[in-house]
Amino acid sequence: MKILLDTSTLAKRYVQELGSEELEDLFFSVVKEVFVSTLALAEFAAAIGRKLRNKEMLEKSASKAMRELEKDWGGLFKKIPLTEDLAMSAASLAIQYPLKGADAVHLASAIAVGADLFVVSDNMLISVAEKIGIKTYNPVCGFFQR
Repeated sequence: MKILLDTSTLAKRYVQELGSEELEDLFFSVVKEVFVSTLALAEFAAAIGRKLRNKEMLEKSASKAMRELEKDWGGLFKKIPLTEDLAMSAASLAIQYPLKGADAVHLASAIAVGADLFVVSDNMLISVAEKIGIKTYNPVCGFFQR
């Protein structure tokens, strides 16, 4: 199965939160290829930085999360670059649907790679993806049903 993760779901692999266990189960049960937008790296780092500034995360935990992501970034993930064509597709989605720019990039990426499953934790993004015919899974809602 070919999946694409948005940043909020990607984060569950490196920061223990609701849905982390379910995401790991998905990885080990049905996943063959894992895609992410290159945008996810900057978004993840921004979220870690925000958690540090707000004292929601210790420096040691933040450093560990970034190291683990960087390790996986080099091998586990197939990265979708933010090309001009992808940006145009994302812009079209953002005009047509109530999406934030980054969410539109993730959705356009899922479309571009022909993802079998778009793994996402944002309800609006799930709604739009399903509206256009993309199968979604939110690990916060429980274990993946094949």
